[in-house]
Amino acid sequence: MRRKIALTVAGAAMVAGLAGACGSEDSSGSSGANDAASPSGAAAPSPGAGDAPAPAPGEGDPAQAQGGPAQQVTTAIEQALQKAPVTFTPENAELTAEAKQSLEQIAKAMQGNEVKIKVATHAGYPDAAKAKELSEKRAEAITSAFEGFGVSKDRVQAEATGNEKAQDEQALQTQISVAG
Repeated sequence: MRRKIALTVAGAAMVAGLAGACGSEDSSGSSGANDAASPSGAAAPSPGAGDAPAPAPGEGDPAQAQGGPAQQVTTAIEQALQKAPVTFTPENAELTAEAKQSLEQIAKAMQGNEVKIKVATHAGYPDAAKAKELSEKRAEAITSAFEGFGVSKDRVQAEATGNEKAQDEQALQTQISVAG
C-alpha cells in the first residue's frame, strides 16, 4: 500500500514538473501542458507514471472536489453578467429581456447539480424602508425568473439590501454568486 502511494505521489510530482517545464505554445496557440489537463485544470498523470491507479476525481484534492459544479456555475455567472448584467431601471423591479437571458444562462448551468446561488439586490432610495421594499421586489423577480427556468426556490438565497450596501447607479446592479 505504501509503495502504491509513494509511486502515485512520485508520478504526480513528475507530471507537475513536466507541466511546468512545458509552457511553450504550439502553432494552435495551446500549450503542451494543457493537453494533459483534466476538466478541473489540474495536470492528469500520464499512463505509466506509476503502477498505482490514479485517485478518483475529488479524492485527496480539496480544490478539485470544490471546483466541479460550483466552478462551472461561477463561470456561467461571470459570462452571463459580462454579456448582460442584471440591472434594473430606477424605481422599477421588472427584469429586462437581456436580464432574463442572463438568468436563463445561469439556470442552465445549475441543472443537474445542487449548487446554490446568492443574489444581492439593492435600491438607492434615501428612505430606507422604501429602498428595502423595492430591493425585496427585485429579489423576488429574480427568484421567480429562476423558478421559471427550473431552479427551485430553495437554491436561490436572496439578499435584499435596500440602500445599505449600494447607492446611485450601483443600486441598479444585481450581484449573483455561488453561495458559500
